[in-house]
Amino acid sequence: MRPSTNTLSTKAGACALILAPLLGLASSLALPPLRSGERAQIAAITAAPGRWYAFALLGLVFGYLLVPAVFALMRLLGPSRPLWAMLAGWLAQFGILVGIGDAAVELMYWQMGTPRASLAQMAALASRYESATSFIYMIGGLSALAGLTLLGLALWRARAVPVWAAAAIPAATIVNIIGLTFDNLPLTIISFAMMLAAFARAAVIILRPGSAAQQAPASAEPAPISATRAPSQN
Repeated sequence: MRPSTNTLSTKAGACALILAPLLGLASSLALPPLRSGERAQIAAITAAPGRWYAFALLGLVFGYLLVPAVFALMRLLGPSRPLWAMLAGWLAQFGILVGIGDAAVELMYWQMGTPRASLAQMAALASRYESATSFIYMIGGLSALAGLTLLGLALWRARAVPVWAAAAIPAATIVNIIGLTFDNLPLTIISFAMMLAAFARAAVIILRPGSAAQQAPASAEPAPISATRAPSQN
């Protein structure tokens, strides 16, 4: 018997909940020591290009997997709070998509750190880029924070996950934003560890038989056909 589409999507969502924070954690562990200022940071990339490439690539895949992970959390709410799930989920998804763009740019920074490039010119280019995009990334960060906070609150109110897991979702986001903003590597690592704990608990709940995430929408199921013909009215 072939597994249903609903079962496959549930398992894929649970896998994304585990793999996304694991890759985020691996990305932060690969990151060379953070430096303040574009010139110092590009110099650090030049000194450890392999580590920066691993950080950028793993961070990019983390962003890709975070999209289905959030969809899995939205499904965990079930049909009881569809509007709340949509609002929180799409706010979070918008912020995540903006973050994916930011993560992809780290590969450009990796190329800017090549020894053949002029450090002064690359630092000036990085400074201009940061000035041009800082507002967009700020909006994306606020959107992700608002969406994941609302999602955690909705999961708590629906009693879909334990209180600590619901609280850890927005808390991990806040710690991650602080860690990346202030170039604090320990805080960044802690944020991914918090996310892994919360997401792993949600994945276990999602895979339980009969969980809200495994319930297909009512409109997706065809109406049962009676095995017997209705009696004639003639």
